[in-house]
Amino acid sequence: MNEGAISAVIVEDEEPSRKRLKRLLSSFSDTIEIVGEAEDGLKAVELITNLRPRLLFLDIQLPGIDGLRVLEKIPYQPAVIFTSAYDKYALEAFQAIAIDYLLKPIDAAVLEKAINKLKKVGFRQEPLSEKIEYLLQVTQSTPKNRIPLRVGDRIDLVNPGDVIYFQSEKKYTKVKTVAKEYLIDTTLADLERKLNPRQFVRIHRSAIVNIEWVTGLHKWFGGRLKVRLRDHPETELIASRSYAAKLTTW
Repeated sequence: MNEGAISAVIVEDEEPSRKRLKRLLSSFSDTIEIVGEAEDGLKAVELITNLRPRLLFLDIQLPGIDGLRVLEKIPYQPAVIFTSAYDKYALEAFQAIAIDYLLKPIDAAVLEKAINKLKKVGFRQEPLSEKIEYLLQVTQSTPKNRIPLRVGDRIDLVNPGDVIYFQSEKKYTKVKTVAKEYLIDTTLADLERKLNPRQFVRIHRSAIVNIEWVTGLHKWFGGRLKVRLRDHPETELIASRSYAAKLTTW
């Protein structure tokens, strides 16, 4: 153990994300020493209970049990840096119970800010039980009324009604809103699971549209549909044959 370093455990189910975080943290080896890793919630509880690290880099969405349940089940309170982004209410709750949250993919500058904050605040945190219970209620029972979109080292919380469409662009997803365009690393499959299906409809393997912005549908070749949107200038997207039926019956 590096004397003076903070013992830490990484809890992350995606191996590339774990490796990336470990690589970034190697630049802070004088401050933080990784003593263990876990890829699901149940293993995390066992590992944290045995090793009793002073710090957790904790993902929220985990197999088995999620990161918030992990905090409920461990027998003591370490410092926590979350590695997920949620809507407005969850963000406020995270800020109340955690040192920081890091929006994936994590970059070095954002990580450095979190570690500097950790050094400043130390490990004196209030009991988490009531705040965790509040956060669980918020994230499980309240519909997400904002969509978090990363802009550099900040998060913009966008009203769903202001999002016109999502479209895959190579490794990223373009988000066209009333005010601007964003590039995010969230896949359309992940977005489709989280978005309100009454408002957002998949029209192609590479596109999701906000029904509120659709002004017309036109027959296209091969059983497809041309979808006209009311942004400026008017965007036209093609709905593939397999998704066209969903639009005509919506």
